[in-house]
Amino acid sequence: MKVNSLIFVLILPVFMFSNDNPFIAPKDVEKARLQELEKEDIKFSSDARAIKDISITYISFDGTEKTMKLNINKSIDWHETYSLIKNKTQSPDSTQIMDVSVTIPENKKINATSSEINSSVNIQSPNENGKIEEFLSFATYDKSIKLVSSDEIVGNFALGNPSKIVIDFKRNAAFNTKSINLKKAPFKRISIGSHNTYYRLVIYLDGKYNYKIEKNADGYTVLII
Repeated sequence: MKVNSLIFVLILPVFMFSNDNPFIAPKDVEKARLQELEKEDIKFSSDARAIKDISITYISFDGTEKTMKLNINKSIDWHETYSLIKNKTQSPDSTQIMDVSVTIPENKKINATSSEINSSVNIQSPNENGKIEEFLSFATYDKSIKLVSSDEIVGNFALGNPSKIVIDFKRNAAFNTKSINLKKAPFKRISIGSHNTYYRLVIYLDGKYNYKIEKNADGYTVLII
């Protein structure tokens, strides 16, 4: 009876610790069930303008959770999709692809025509333009809208989410309220209506924005921020 008891005591630790392999981390089984990270898309809300930092919580080899912080401090366009992508490491023996720039010989530069030189000038064309009334026309660009008018702005403010930019111009005029739909983000629509001694222009946007108005020779430019 004592011999059987002794055998039981010797065998019991074998069953208790049979799964404790020192070469297998505690979370290896859980890790094996996870899909390999290749690409993860990130979409921001309409009020996002810049990334300050990114915090990533990961599982260490010993099963503990740790957090690393990446300082970014870069501006973004919330319309775009950003991605966290796996970067495959290049092997030491692989041939690198060199970026070769082409230099124009000096004699070719001298003989270049004025049309060739002017073709390199980047002139931005409006995305949409038109006349709202005889005294007010517009042109939209990627992040701004130009308002051509000799009338003075007497007030402006923004409200709502998505944002609406309200601009009041001084003029004694009576006309029916009018709206023009726009197709290129961030602009969705502009509306105009008369109010006795002034008329009101409303610019409808597709998200939450700030704005700035600059005076120029033939009117105003509204910058979307």
